[in-house]
Amino acid sequence: MKDMYLLEDNLNLPSDIKEMLISDYNNLNYEENSLEDYIIEKYKLDIAAKYGNLKIKNPFGKASGQLSCSINQVKADAEDGLGFVILKTVISQDENENSSMEEWKVNAPKMLIEEITSKKGETGYTVTWKGRGWDKSFLEYTKLLKDSYEIYKKYEMPVIPSVQYHLPMGQEEFKESEYRYTTEKLIEVWEETAKYHNIPFALEQDFSATLSALPVKEEEIIRWVNEVPKLIRKHMPNKDSLLGIKLHNPPFQDEFQVELLNTLNDKHFNSVDVITCFNRLFDADRIFEGKKGVAYGGYDLSDRNLRVLDKFIQERHASIPISATGNICSGKMMIEYALRGATCGQLHTYFQIPSHNYNLKEGRRTKKALHELIFNPSNGLVASMIYIKKRLGISDREVFKFLDLGELKNNMDIKALKTDLN
Repeated sequence: MKDMYLLEDNLNLPSDIKEMLISDYNNLNYEENSLEDYIIEKYKLDIAAKYGNLKIKNPFGKASGQLSCSINQVKADAEDGLGFVILKTVISQDENENSSMEEWKVNAPKMLIEEITSKKGETGYTVTWKGRGWDKSFLEYTKLLKDSYEIYKKYEMPVIPSVQYHLPMGQEEFKESEYRYTTEKLIEVWEETAKYHNIPFALEQDFSATLSALPVKEEEIIRWVNEVPKLIRKHMPNKDSLLGIKLHNPPFQDEFQVELLNTLNDKHFNSVDVITCFNRLFDADRIFEGKKGVAYGGYDLSDRNLRVLDKFIQERHASIPISATGNICSGKMMIEYALRGATCGQLHTYFQIPSHNYNLKEGRRTKKALHELIFNPSNGLVASMIYIKKRLGISDREVFKFLDLGELKNNMDIKALKTDLN
């Protein structure tokens, strides 16, 4: 891997550990094992994670998109052991069903998965589609959320609604009526279905990657990041609630992304509970299905995101928890984000890559993807955590926690961490 990565290309593990991993990679019987308990018992690794302060059983979740817009998808993910799900992004509206961002309601479910080579020459995958936000009625979205809370209760897999609220251009005012109505209606569903089952109300505001298609200035985005959390929080419960902000990758320099993170931490440290870093890149010139301008991923995306997080954590230590997203194509990549403060990760493309990339041949794509992410003996989560555990001299008898990785970020700068691990 390139110099920016903290883990080596080849994880040199003891032969006995390598053999155990290969055996599990090829033969693990999921019918007989509770995955997370099995990993603690056999490998002395605790892979529990968090979305903000919301506990999740493993760090892998599904990002908002075409793969989280039906109850069958949510149920299948829960049955297959996914950590959490962010539902498809709904577009805010007021009590009269008026929506200032109506053009984001696009019904275009067709997706194209293809290889993409980064500027540094690394080949990954990207998925392309014309759709933006939820295109059905808001009532149908609340029904999906209600049913998803039932899945949440049964399988203890958090399900979180995602909203794109009104974002004004120029001197336009925020349509607070859309913030109020949308937030309060989602809270009503939570109160009816989930509140009294010790399930907190959680919501993620989605700054869509396609916002990069708009002629927006830096100061306008700063205004959004300053004001949007306050407008959402104004209509959320003071207790038992969690607000996530998903930032996009506008076409500006890395320093602007760092400024967005600093703005949230300086202005909203007590009101924003998690920052999702960062939505996909945007190619304004590419044409797909007759539409000019598409979002994309691959290694250019993860390179950008990791580079920005490096710059951010070199400037400050105390920060709002991070949920990573962007080309999480292996357990090792999840660790790269975790070493920069991420407490969980959101994936979308990885659940759609060609089947030959998954070693597990039976089951649905979520199970196959999780198996690869966790048990791949070369770049899986278990192999990567054991590698770090060994390099830090932690006893084989001591349980090493995924959430401990963020403490490494807090206690060492990146250069020192590279020296210790490499």
